Amino acid sequence: MLHWIPLLLALWVGQVTSSGPRSAFVERLEPRDFSSTAEYFLSTGSSALGGDLREGPAMMEDLRRGQEGLMIKLNDVTRSIKEDELKLNNIFYKLGRHDTDLEGVDSVLDRLSTSSKRIEAKLNKHAFNVDFLRRRVEEMKEGIEAEQRVEVQIAAAKSLINRLEDRLTDALARLGTVENTTQNLQKRSAPEYGPTFALHSRPPTLTVYPDRHTGECNVDWEQVGDGCYWFGGEELTYTEAISYCIRHGGYLLTLAPPGSQLSLLLNRIRADVVYWTSGTDAFYKGNWEFLMTATPVMPLHWALEVNSTAPHNNHCAGLTRNGLIKRKCSHRLPYICHII
Repeated sequence: MLHWIPLLLALWVGQVTSSGPRSAFVERLEPRDFSSTAEYFLSTGSSALGGDLREGPAMMEDLRRGQEGLMIKLNDVTRSIKEDELKLNNIFYKLGRHDTDLEGVDSVLDRLSTSSKRIEAKLNKHAFNVDFLRRRVEEMKEGIEAEQRVEVQIAAAKSLINRLEDRLTDALARLGTVENTTQNLQKRSAPEYGPTFALHSRPPTLTVYPDRHTGECNVDWEQVGDGCYWFGGEELTYTEAISYCIRHGGYLLTLAPPGSQLSLLLNRIRADVVYWTSGTDAFYKGNWEFLMTATPVMPLHWALEVNSTAPHNNHCAGLTRNGLIKRKCSHRLPYICHII
């Protein structure tokens, strides 16, 4: 602490000397050699005090008081310097902490930058996936719209086919009626004498002669014995059954002659159900034939009770396990198709 005293004295003395002429008090503060008290008093008394030796103790007292005042000031300055040093240390400590915090902030910023790059890459990937899915959805929508247009066209075509089939069936029925009428007229105009010839010696024009089926049955068709059959569960009229069988690729049922094939078919059908066959006498009353092949209905094809219970206006034949029975052509019954 005392090493500050000469420096402060020098500064103080320099400030005093630079501001004006040296005073007597300043001269009294100049360094003196106090090794010889007598010499000090002599020099002091002869120069500063005019040779009066009695003022020496007062001067010493002034010096002592001045030194005490300086010591007090120096203590205050030292205390202030220590306080400033503590403040500086606190500032340096805080600056060090701030430096550490700044390093941590830089590290956090680096991590955030890396994370933001990863997130940006993921977002770009998700954006690509979303764009891909959007394109796929648009393609699917276009495909669905195309399928809907195709379905509408198919429905229109089916409706047209149904109308054409209905018109064809009606035309065939009218043609058969015309042919039947023609045959009746021919029969009436024939001479009454001589041998009687069968005027209905050939099948009506409606009759078709499909090729005989050989090989395996088509998909969804059931093989019974040597034949392929389609057992339609929906209930249709006689003419509707004809159209549906043609639509499925076959013909309304023509019964085989009595034998094993007919027995297998009768055992296959349900006992409580009547199925449409192509048997009819609509073209010539009482002359029962299978429409699609023009083969006659044999007596053994009929059930035993048919002749006694059938009304006179039943012109189409349905099949039961006991054989054929007569039904109105407008009744709705299941049907059997077969491939000949």
